Amino acid sequence: MPQKPAVVKSAARTLDVIELIVQCPKPPTFTYIQEQLDIPKSSLSYLLQELINRDYIEMDADLRVYYPGLKLVQVSASCINNTSTSREIALGIKKLSEELGETTHAGILDGRFIIYISKYQGTKDISLVTNIGFRIPAHATAIGKMLLSSLDSEEIAARLKNVTLEKYTENTLTSYERLVEELHKSAQHHYAIDRQEIIPGGICVAAPVYDRNHKMIVAISVTMPVIRATEEFLDEAIEKVKRTAEHISLRIGKM
Repeated sequence: MPQKPAVVKSAARTLDVIELIVQCPKPPTFTYIQEQLDIPKSSLSYLLQELINRDYIEMDADLRVYYPGLKLVQVSASCINNTSTSREIALGIKKLSEELGETTHAGILDGRFIIYISKYQGTKDISLVTNIGFRIPAHATAIGKMLLSSLDSEEIAARLKNVTLEKYTENTLTSYERLVEELHKSAQHHYAIDRQEIIPGGICVAAPVYDRNHKMIVAISVTMPVIRATEEFLDEAIEKVKRTAEHISLRIGKM
């Protein structure tokens, strides 16, 4: 197997060191970095010094440990400031649709309704959403239940308790008490599911997107025909929707 060019190997080591220092639960020592990454001591010493010189990392001379430097913080902030939330959501659900071959959506909460702000059509589209801006009661959808689950009990009651919940299929949750139970499950598991509650033959899974203040601002989902929703495929869809939502959250600044 051909060896990597020296410059590529050096770049890989540099990125490994930065990632380790940023992600380490506590500031690492030289010895810890060397042991974790198996970089020769002399090479690591030169690499760390160069990163210090360029302000990407800092060293506490007394404790002999390393921290992320000012330059790294500035670069990270610039990435966040130059990131468009709508673009990241659109790219995220497009990739999710391509991975699963199904239609994906993104929506926001508006009172007791959701408004769809993005859609990417899969090979077979069984979605009710015909255009961006489409509005539908939140209780009957996975996106809606995910977004409602972020609210406290008083806010949920204010929006839904004295409302006649529309029934779309035999599976639609029209009982306020049952809906609240479902919202608690969604909050606990970090995803929501709609099992033919809005359209017969359609199953939908949604996960939350957070902003830099860790506030749920959007939910994204994937919709699939019930015939495809085997236990294996449903587990895969749940995992990928959650992973995509987390990726979008990080891209737009979630700490």
